[in-house]
Amino acid sequence: MKRNILTDKVRTATAWVLRQPIVVRLKQRFPRLTAFVAGRFDTTYFIGLPLTLIVFAGLVNMALLSNLTESVIESEWIVTLDKKFTSALFDMRSDRLSQALYTITWLGDQQAVFVIGGVATIAFLLHRHWVSLVAFWLALGGVGLSVRFGKTIISRNRPVADVAYYVAEHFSFPSGHATTAVVLYGMLSYLLYRRLSAFWQRALLVWETIIMIMLVGFSRIYLGVHYLSDVLAGFLLGALWLLVGISIVEVMLYRKIKYNSLHQ
Repeated sequence: MKRNILTDKVRTATAWVLRQPIVVRLKQRFPRLTAFVAGRFDTTYFIGLPLTLIVFAGLVNMALLSNLTESVIESEWIVTLDKKFTSALFDMRSDRLSQALYTITWLGDQQAVFVIGGVATIAFLLHRHWVSLVAFWLALGGVGLSVRFGKTIISRNRPVADVAYYVAEHFSFPSGHATTAVVLYGMLSYLLYRRLSAFWQRALLVWETIIMIMLVGFSRIYLGVHYLSDVLAGFLLGALWLLVGISIVEVMLYRKIKYNSLHQ
């Protein structure tokens, strides 16, 4: 119901804008351009308003990630905050919770990608979900490349060995585990979400996914192998690749439906 109300408001607002004299003149002078712009606010298909909102969210995400990266490199306050937050968690660390979070942190590891991703791939192949398969691995591939590139460029050292629960290799920024968790479980949740119809099932799936991702991110800080800003950057970078993966699925399915309708 809320979705229908929002959709109706967007349609009403778009129709009102298109009736304005200056817009009418622009339509007469630049019909293709105005049709293209108006199409970006169309609520009837994904490449309209939904894709416009995703692009906007992606741009905001990139701006936040860029600002955070610049702060890590140039601002002393965020470095101080990172160290104080890590120190505070280290002071309250317990063996039992550390062991539990050490298990949870594996969910964002490369091994988890191949194990869970492998199971998902088998499911995609069995059900012939080719679009989901391609989008899933393209998003994860983008994560791997961008994380490696980011770590190399920023070259930020991890927290001191005294607070690390175990030895972790490579540089610290951004957190590969946090980035991976967002895309791996975000994509699987999104693909499963599309197949669920009951509201409570969808809501439960979303909350479970968010909690799992947050736990993976928190485990990296609690175990002393990443700073807070590393994890936040990982979440932002992961969200960006998640948007890319979702967009690929939706655009390809839209084109498939359009193609089938034209050839029936």
